[in-house]
Amino acid sequence: MGRSKNVDSWIAEYGPEHRKIAGKLRDLILDAEPDLKESIKWSNPTYEKDGNVCYLACNDKYVTLGFFNGAALNDPDKLIEGTGAKMRHVKVWTMADIDDAKVTAWVKQAVMLNRPVER
Repeated sequence: MGRSKNVDSWIAEYGPEHRKIAGKLRDLILDAEPDLKESIKWSNPTYEKDGNVCYLACNDKYVTLGFFNGAALNDPDKLIEGTGAKMRHVKVWTMADIDDAKVTAWVKQAVMLNRPVER
């Protein structure tokens, strides 16, 4: 679907380390599922396909990669945090915290969770 200039602007608002982390996560998300719609919702980059899939958020210390149906994701290493009924997130403190294969797998699985059930 393409990259949103609004997300470019959002990333540019942060310091260099946060920009690198958010940019890398964005690349992994869009590479995992090129048909995702990227936009700003709730003041953060949000990715959608057949509903909300994931989002990015920043605070002073880390970048959050959140999943709207994160409670249903396969996470044997217990890296995904949260206690909500559905939403879960991963805190990314440094570039070294990013596991490309895991992020890609989580995004693909999150997209699959949104697929309409065929009858």
